[in-house]
Amino acid sequence: MSSSYIAAIDAQAQRVPDAVAFCNSRGESITYAELKRASDALARWIANSDAVASGVPVVVYGHKSPLMPACFLACVKSGHAYVPIDVVYPRDRVASIIDQLGETVVLDTIGAIPQMLGDQLQRPWFGPDDLAAAIADGAVEKGESAAEPQPVRENDLFYILFTSGSTGTPKGVQITTECVDGFMDWLAGSEIMADAPRVWFNRSPFTFDVSLTDMVCGLTRGDTLFALEDEAEKSLALAFESLGTSGVTDWVSTPSFVDQCLADESFNAELLPSLSHMVLAGEVLRPETVRLAQQRFPGLRVFNGYGPTESTDLVTLCEILPEMLACDRALPIGYAKPGSRLLVLDPQTYEVKPDGESGELFVVGNTVALGYWGRDDLTSAAFGACPPELAGGMRTYRTGDEVTREPDGLYYYHGRYDLQIKLHGYRIELGDIESTLCALPEVHMACVLPAWRDGAISHLVALIVPADLQAPRGFALTKQLKRALRERIPAYMVPRAFKYLDSFPLNPSGKADRKALAAAIDE
Repeated sequence: MSSSYIAAIDAQAQRVPDAVAFCNSRGESITYAELKRASDALARWIANSDAVASGVPVVVYGHKSPLMPACFLACVKSGHAYVPIDVVYPRDRVASIIDQLGETVVLDTIGAIPQMLGDQLQRPWFGPDDLAAAIADGAVEKGESAAEPQPVRENDLFYILFTSGSTGTPKGVQITTECVDGFMDWLAGSEIMADAPRVWFNRSPFTFDVSLTDMVCGLTRGDTLFALEDEAEKSLALAFESLGTSGVTDWVSTPSFVDQCLADESFNAELLPSLSHMVLAGEVLRPETVRLAQQRFPGLRVFNGYGPTESTDLVTLCEILPEMLACDRALPIGYAKPGSRLLVLDPQTYEVKPDGESGELFVVGNTVALGYWGRDDLTSAAFGACPPELAGGMRTYRTGDEVTREPDGLYYYHGRYDLQIKLHGYRIELGDIESTLCALPEVHMACVLPAWRDGAISHLVALIVPADLQAPRGFALTKQLKRALRERIPAYMVPRAFKYLDSFPLNPSGKADRKALAAAIDE
């Protein structure tokens, strides 16, 4: 049975064949008719290739070229899950992912893999010339022996996203066709959809689940996706130059990337006059980010969303309204999406917590992944922890996130349980300190990390991006921040050391890079 997501995209080739489906800052583009022709041809080529065993996952390597979505669709149209690997990944991570997949093939859209891996590349490899030839030829010659592509079915894997593991080894999240179709059905009726043709900013790399939001919203409606290629991402000036001619109407990214843009006063309605919607996810959204964005873009509607990779993408969403900004508390992460049940449980006893009390979030429903590729141990811990009587026969995922559900159905995020530490006998939630710091007018961004000495945590360090980068830093500001913190949190939670930065480094997904910030403690 053909996936409704696949069918919805293919339908646009009939409805708006000449509309641009995907374009980037280099001026490369592909129309819906071209996207269908290319993906169909590649699908037939994959289905008839002796190098591609039936049903094996297929690696697609590259960044933001039009060939990437064409290869994704070709894989699922020929019955194979695709595995995106981005150019920002270092050699060891690329090698680890390919090795973990075992029997796989590599579709390399830029031709960089052989030089990167050398003799370590032990899998069939096809470069951009091979892919271009397959598209131009329309795949194999038709004959009695030619196989017709059979698309992925409802319970088949649709894609595998490799995310960071606690051991440093990436783990592959297995998302099914049913997950993607269920996500599409929800977004189709959500508030972020509009009737008029849209241009979606495809900011997040394809290896990050947030990118699925604009891909689903845009490609299934005949809208255009606009992306920044590698060189434009490395320079905010080049990024703004490209964005200024993009016509972007809908922005999807992490809050950190928006904060980075807002730090430049030229990021405003003059640069993006058509921008009307902003969907932010992947990190905590600060009220100040929303206020400043709406000052720069009058009439801008800002939506906050939450969802781990293991639940396909967003499982909560809401528009940030003026009354939410007026409240003296963190912003909500949204209402639960239809098709998923969100359970707030005691992390030790698994008892259901009543509204208003915090607990660990468990996701139940048809957008939960099958587990981690080749890691039964990790799968059992994360996907098998929910009591069967609460799961009701559905797949479940234990998020490790502390949340509260209010009586009105809104969920609030309080931090990661794995960011809890013990210092001098006290259990401390680092996210609690960070959110308290971010609420102070002197602070733009904050990250709190433990400092280690002789194998134990000796004290806490707060890394701060000041609200006013020109203001004096040092002892006076530190004393002021510590005094403000002591009025709001227990003294044992107040960091001993403060370090000031002009900005936070971002990881490939656009989030604040905690590992890079941890390295800054010792500088």
